Amino acid sequence: MPVATLGAAGALVTEPGHVQYGDLLLGPGTPYRWRTLTGWGDLPPLDSGTVQRADAHGAYPGLLLAQSRTVGVDGLVVRAPRAQIGEVVGRLEAATAPRVDEIPLVAWVDERGPLLTYARATRRAIPTTTGYRLGTIVGGAIEFVATDPRRYALAEQAATATLPVSEAGLAWDSAEAEVLPAGQAAGVGEVWRWWSDGDPVITGDNVGPVSVRPLAEGAELVWASPHGDYGWPVTPGRTVTFASQLAAEQGAMTTLRWWDATGQHVADDTSTPGAASLTATAPAGAAWAQPVVLFTAALPAAVPVGTSSLRISTGAGVLAWPLNFGTPGSTGRLSVVNPGSADTHPVVEFRGPVTMPSLTNTATGDVLEYDLPLAAGDVLVVDTLAGTVTLNGTASRLYSASTRSVPEQTFTFPPGTTPLMFRAAPGSNDPAASVVVRYRAAYW
Repeated sequence: MPVATLGAAGALVTEPGHVQYGDLLLGPGTPYRWRTLTGWGDLPPLDSGTVQRADAHGAYPGLLLAQSRTVGVDGLVVRAPRAQIGEVVGRLEAATAPRVDEIPLVAWVDERGPLLTYARATRRAIPTTTGYRLGTIVGGAIEFVATDPRRYALAEQAATATLPVSEAGLAWDSAEAEVLPAGQAAGVGEVWRWWSDGDPVITGDNVGPVSVRPLAEGAELVWASPHGDYGWPVTPGRTVTFASQLAAEQGAMTTLRWWDATGQHVADDTSTPGAASLTATAPAGAAWAQPVVLFTAALPAAVPVGTSSLRISTGAGVLAWPLNFGTPGSTGRLSVVNPGSADTHPVVEFRGPVTMPSLTNTATGDVLEYDLPLAAGDVLVVDTLAGTVTLNGTASRLYSASTRSVPEQTFTFPPGTTPLMFRAAPGSNDPAASVVVRYRAAYW
């Protein structure tokens, strides 16, 4: 429905007793007081499609369609200082002048809050009495007519959906295996499980904790392997994680040294000083992984090697806890809730890029579908009350409705929950496409 450029509907309504028409506010705290609001809570007149039975008592029940709602503000009192009464009456006259379009009429009657309808002032009575000289005019009245008899909640609701997109599903992580012997991982036992070229100095009794003392910067402590001089076997692409308590506590660097099958050095991966662990992927040509701790400075005394870990991926997929299902996909489904007592007409916005967008009421099977492509940035707006279909705010696309699309004005949300489904032509599945459904709760 057309609406003039005014402030937000109901923006001036702050307490029970307020009635706002356009930018005119009546009620407490204003120069305009009223006693009775007629027709606001009444059921509007109904046109009945009921037909009398020709062969029996009674009738066949027909469709009931509401007529326009007539709202009267009676017992209007206009009060202002005598020097300003003309100005106050003039504002009332200007605000209730005849107009072509309907504008918001909002009334707050009780604890349920304000409701909205769209109306025009069709009658106005301001008695010309001695009240002009006293600054108080009584017995006034205003009549409004709303061609849509329903009353609406002020707050507009919106629901959004994108086209169906499959989710990634469970993430299968690569399994890892600890390859260090238990004693070596604990930093105890045989001293030969670590070696150096003389710096650092390694000490121990082959039973208890093993200690090490670097004599100069750059000293290297190497973890010895039972598989040979070059470490533990790997294949290119496998993930290796080396963790060392010694490196973390002494500010040293962990290194993974890669060797090929012939014992030729391939590459080194080195952490920052003090890092507790290092994870790297075996490069092309690597056949062995050798863990090393590189000291950045000499130490005045021996320190324990401490705990360490060397984990190598097995290439097998495993589920790691907590389970990772990936980014949730979209079903293209949404639902709207109309808590009122009357059917409400939504405004539907299809946003591209999408071809042949559609919105289906899965409870009734009613469909809005339009056989046209929307580029990125295009917006197709379907106003189901006005029965219009507009592309980018200007061009009518009502003719693009497909053969299975219902008439726009019949697509409504009854009281309660309505399930909806957003779909497009086969192959049109851009995740940027969306539908936005805007509506207000409606009341009789």
